[in-house]
Amino acid sequence: MLVYFRIQFIQNQIHMKKTLTIVVLLAAMLQIISGCKKNVDAGTDPVPPTDLQIAVFSDAHFYDPSLGITGSAFEAYLVQDRNLIAQSQSINESVIQTLKKSSASIILITGDLTKDGEKTNHESMASFLGQLESAGKRVFVIPGNHDVSNPLSYSYSGSNATSVPTVTPAEFATIYDQFGYKEAFSRDNNSLSYVVSLNSATWLLAMDGCRYNENTTTPITEGKFSNATYQWIKDKLVEAKTKGINVIGMMHHGMIEHYQGQSLMFPEYLLEDWQTKSSELASLGLKVVFSGHFHAQDIVKKVENDGSFMFDIETGSLVTWPVPYRTVTYTTKNKMTVQTTKVTTLTGYPNFEEFSMQDLQLGMDTLIKLQLMSPPYSLSYEETQMIAPLAVGGFMAFYHGDEVITPEVQAGIDQLIQMGGSAAQLGMSIQSMYTDTAPADNNIEIDLKTGAVTPL
Repeated sequence: MLVYFRIQFIQNQIHMKKTLTIVVLLAAMLQIISGCKKNVDAGTDPVPPTDLQIAVFSDAHFYDPSLGITGSAFEAYLVQDRNLIAQSQSINESVIQTLKKSSASIILITGDLTKDGEKTNHESMASFLGQLESAGKRVFVIPGNHDVSNPLSYSYSGSNATSVPTVTPAEFATIYDQFGYKEAFSRDNNSLSYVVSLNSATWLLAMDGCRYNENTTTPITEGKFSNATYQWIKDKLVEAKTKGINVIGMMHHGMIEHYQGQSLMFPEYLLEDWQTKSSELASLGLKVVFSGHFHAQDIVKKVENDGSFMFDIETGSLVTWPVPYRTVTYTTKNKMTVQTTKVTTLTGYPNFEEFSMQDLQLGMDTLIKLQLMSPPYSLSYEETQMIAPLAVGGFMAFYHGDEVITPEVQAGIDQLIQMGGSAAQLGMSIQSMYTDTAPADNNIEIDLKTGAVTPL
């Protein structure tokens, strides 16, 4: 879901400097067997280990136009969610058509497949993903916080928003049966987590940290593993280690904090108790986790005292600028490269890249100004006009990855800091969004034996 600049959190710890040890992965696509047969049992793949060609996208928020994309009710929805919902079907179709022709043989989707868990949207999304499997790809999904038992599942007509059926956890697994659940050689009984064999040397561990069973009038955004699910995850990693199997993880929520202070400002975008769980799972051999949720292109590395490490590779949303997806090569030499591709063209839009960027800028600018001029800030019109562009730019820089701060922007932030008080706090928070430590977020190679990183 689109992250809004909720400034009320900014007062919390502001001397934050974005010190993410951002280490990326994901990369280019080479050649691999196209029409690879699925294997149900781990370790029985008759094909010798070979380089894995993987594509990753996240937060597709698919919305079937038949549920309504015009009228005052739909427009009111868009005001509080600036995702490109009306264009989501076209964007998803464009990406899927591209991936069908690509050399990637494995497609990972890290949650929030639908706008708000509408059953119609899930069925339509599954139909799209079926095209990939028909083209010889292996597709694996995991739910996001929007996808299951969502009480905000609506259609729109004129001024009316009408509740429509969502899906239960069992229905989710049935709809996406051929995209992970049928192929899984092990499933967790307490969540939608599962594990599949990618080849005789590699497993994919799909971890479900969503809390849909606790949804009431609104869906719960926060992520958490139940004790039973967490034990199942650890057991699978121990089993893999015993068998000499490498494990790639995927989940919706962040496994690692992506900038200093994120757990205070936006804790709902991280797994609960992420510090402990990321350390324990890294020590058990989980070196890579693909995540989503925050709609940002960002990669972080966390190193433990025992020398183990973990990379959390977060992929931005297909319905939020810069509309990215990743391509990854995981080699038999235990190296992983990643490259980022952005959807820059779309039928019906002469300059889709500019359109998507302006749509996000406009939406965030409106929301941030409303926040700044309302209690507890109650800033003047002049102060708001000065601060809002810096805040919008900070978030957009983070969404894009490989953040760059210009001298003009730095001067504006410095001016805010010099003003003292809440303005200074806001300035330091904006600074943290603009600040990105090496290495890069979008194109990189990682040595998964040593943790060393090489820019591409």
